[in-house]
Amino acid sequence: MSRPAKAAVLGLLTAWGGFLATIAPSLGRLELDLGLLWLFKLRGPRAAPEEVVIVTIDRESSDWFGLPNEPDKWPRKLHARLVHRLTQSGAAVIAFDVIFDEPRNPDQDQLFAEAIREAGNVVLFEYLKKKRKRVAIGGKQAEIEIEERLPPVSELASAAAMTAPFPLPKVPVRVNQAWLFKLGIPTLPVTALQVYARPYYEDFLRLLNEVEMATGETQRLKSEWETAPGQSDLTALAIHLQKLFQGEAQLPQSLLARLQSSESLTHSQGHSVVAALIRVFSSPESLFLDFYGPPHSISTIPYHRILAGEGEASLPVSFKGKAVFVGFSEQFQPEQKDGFYTVYSQPDGLDISGVEIAATVFANLLESRSVTPLPLFLHYLVIVLWGVAIGFLFLFLNAYALIPTAVALAVGYMSVAYHLFVSEGLWLPLVIPLLWQLPFGLLGALLWRYLTIGKAIRPYLPDWFWRRWNRHSEPPPAQIAKGVCLATDVQQYTPLAERLELNQLYLLLNEYFQNIFEPVKFRGGEISDIRGDAIMAIWVEAVRKQSLREQACLAALDIVDAVAEFNHRTPEVSLPTRIGLHYGKMVIGEVGSRDHLEYRSVGDVANVASRIENLNKILGTCVLTSGEVIAGLESIFTRKVGCFRVRGRSQPLAIHELVCRTEEVNKTLRDHCEQFEAALRIFQRQRWQEALLAFRALLASYGNDGPSYFYLRLAGHYAQKPPATSWDGIIDLGYVEERRKATRSGLTVTAEHREKSWKKTSM
Repeated sequence: MSRPAKAAVLGLLTAWGGFLATIAPSLGRLELDLGLLWLFKLRGPRAAPEEVVIVTIDRESSDWFGLPNEPDKWPRKLHARLVHRLTQSGAAVIAFDVIFDEPRNPDQDQLFAEAIREAGNVVLFEYLKKKRKRVAIGGKQAEIEIEERLPPVSELASAAAMTAPFPLPKVPVRVNQAWLFKLGIPTLPVTALQVYARPYYEDFLRLLNEVEMATGETQRLKSEWETAPGQSDLTALAIHLQKLFQGEAQLPQSLLARLQSSESLTHSQGHSVVAALIRVFSSPESLFLDFYGPPHSISTIPYHRILAGEGEASLPVSFKGKAVFVGFSEQFQPEQKDGFYTVYSQPDGLDISGVEIAATVFANLLESRSVTPLPLFLHYLVIVLWGVAIGFLFLFLNAYALIPTAVALAVGYMSVAYHLFVSEGLWLPLVIPLLWQLPFGLLGALLWRYLTIGKAIRPYLPDWFWRRWNRHSEPPPAQIAKGVCLATDVQQYTPLAERLELNQLYLLLNEYFQNIFEPVKFRGGEISDIRGDAIMAIWVEAVRKQSLREQACLAALDIVDAVAEFNHRTPEVSLPTRIGLHYGKMVIGEVGSRDHLEYRSVGDVANVASRIENLNKILGTCVLTSGEVIAGLESIFTRKVGCFRVRGRSQPLAIHELVCRTEEVNKTLRDHCEQFEAALRIFQRQRWQEALLAFRALLASYGNDGPSYFYLRLAGHYAQKPPATSWDGIIDLGYVEERRKATRSGLTVTAEHREKSWKKTSM
């Protein structure tokens, strides 16, 4: 088969795979949950229209009025005052996203109804209640679920300009869409737009009459509107216009074209409002919300601030000609009672309130802009063409150019999708093209071109991998470099292994290693050896010396934290861990034969790191390091615990305890370390009685401390049997081990001292 034919086949397979993924319900849902989220996160917040304002019933207002933070228990005379205040300031429409389905104080209900009637522009919320009803189907009784409208109390409903529902899902799913029409009637944002648009409705109906010869029904509605528009007339007009626009697909475009050339609407706001009416009646029953940003992105004013003063000047903003939505909305998550999960839900749990979603729908309609997914045909076309293009292209590219080209294509596609989303609100599919088709086409090109997995992935893996893959090749040449070795070991592992079942021990070790491997990898190290419960990690000098040593020290501290967390989760099988670090020259390479190769370090550094780790057992510490590791590191706080000559090594080592990061040090911890080092200097000057007093004072002041206890015992021993006069302050661990074996208790601190934590000292 020729290469163009292969490319065509791969392109068609990639396209077909994308198409199947698109129609799969789970992946289709992923496009909604993940793809749309990416676009909103990349775009960020955008400015909301100034014509929309939210008056929020919140904790701040409840406290100001001295009322419970429950909107349905507020006295309705407050709402009457709010309506009067907003009407006097020129609000175009006032929409209450509050339930008024129960009568209250008759005087206050009447006062509120009079305020609503006088304003003439108030829209009230209708509650939708689900109920089960038994019906006869085919001679059998069946139970169905229906939604029933529960309007406000009759006194308030009859006074309102309109009443309408606004259903939102109270389940843990993201709200991406909102209803424009429900149960055949307009919802709260649409009715608010109708009332808001009343000054331009005559122009809208005249425009409709110019474009299409109006039906008798339209003429009747127009006549009733011009005479005395009522609540039922507005609802009937909305229902009729929606049916008219849905039945004639070309009518909306004809109206918009006529609107642009109309001379009767010279005011720009009139054009936008009439365009919004055309859009709402020609849209499907629901739309995808174009959120403006996190909660309170739409101008939001606490309820009490509207009633706090008298006169226009006391208002926080001008309400003239604006749409005002009144409802429950909080600034802090613990107080939120009416929140809905959206793309802009906050990490602290704060969601967008129902009233803000209603205001968002209204603002989207007013702007004639919402999130618009591609029509189904275009959606499938994009998926198919993208699949064909990447499959065809990948099979023609050189292997080394595949990944860079795939990255460039992903960036290019994402840029186009981002631009269309920001400028037009157009939503292109992202998940299937980028996370499904692109990897599918890439893998298909590799497998098809090279036929074997080895050839397909060889350009992307290092040479040493292939030497290990091919057992018949010679081991790679060794590399001499400077680096850090980190050795760990678990205390009291042998009795633990004896006590646990084999399967239980296997699972425990796997979880333990997972916890300590992660800090090593995160800090740039590599696990070079595992022996039972012990590991060896290395940092080879590929970066600056100081950075390399600093990362190894930080990894050691992270391992301490990870082990502490692990032991806290499994107290019955605790695995306290000792760590040792050393820096110097090492040989890095593969050790073994053709049948068994391991990538590891060889040399004095690894042996010394193991010896330093073992020294923790004698000093009762957790993390020890040689002076070579921490030289010049200002970000790591240590204390010097002495100079030691480890077994099998003639050169002494300056040993330091790795305590914490420098920014974590407090005065108590610093004083402790300074006093210890002062006592150590006294000990090294062979002033044994003074050293005894100094270390006893340290233990009395700061509690159990392994190194202090070690030197207290050793100073007591030297006070009775001083070392040779030529002693230079260096402690021979071989001598200490021999003495420990001879005395059976010797100088090794107890397990209680080994478990001592610097965190206790630093508190």
